[in-house]
Amino acid sequence: MAFSLLMVTALAACGGSSNAPAKTAAQQLAAAKARVDAAKSMHLTLRSSGIPATLNGALGADGSGTHAPAFKGTLDVRISGFEAKVDVVSIDKLLYVKLPFTTQFVQVDPKTYNAPDPAQLFATQTGITSLLTVTTNLVQGEKIRVGPEVLTTITGTLPGASVAKLLNIGDATKTFKVTYAITNPGGELRTVTMTGPFYQGATSTYTLTLDKYGAPVEISKP
Repeated sequence: MAFSLLMVTALAACGGSSNAPAKTAAQQLAAAKARVDAAKSMHLTLRSSGIPATLNGALGADGSGTHAPAFKGTLDVRISGFEAKVDVVSIDKLLYVKLPFTTQFVQVDPKTYNAPDPAQLFATQTGITSLLTVTTNLVQGEKIRVGPEVLTTITGTLPGASVAKLLNIGDATKTFKVTYAITNPGGELRTVTMTGPFYQGATSTYTLTLDKYGAPVEISKP
């Protein structure tokens, strides 16, 4: 009898340990933020849709960044109706681009091109992860598979002021819909998809994808 009671108690204890409370959406975002902030470097892609054809601005980006913050890669931009891919280096709060048909980098103001400073997306206090702490109306969605990864989705609402401050575009007086995708297991923030009034009279979408956490990268002033 004593042995039977001991076995029942042990099995109950084992069963209880496997049924730990699931993390809330807020807790999952907090853990994902910690993973991003701890990574020495990351690879980033930016994609967009719904950008008015008559407006200048950033259409996409691809490159690597660090928490210095610094970034090197390319930007897809539209300038005066002309779309181009330009080489970019952002470091020490300065943005340098190599414009089409030129051979040297020149310093520019990202606000001139309705574009974010890509390095600032990696800033620990004010970068991408700052959005996670100001998101409201959090709702955890179903898990989805993207390629080999299983991702947990979390939707919410972002204040326009936070979006505009980070990306240099967007109506700061409005709100934006956001969907985060987090690897499961792993807890890495994989995508941030924002939809809303980035440009007057239009509803546009920007998707940031982060991967290759900790991959070696060297960034220096051009």
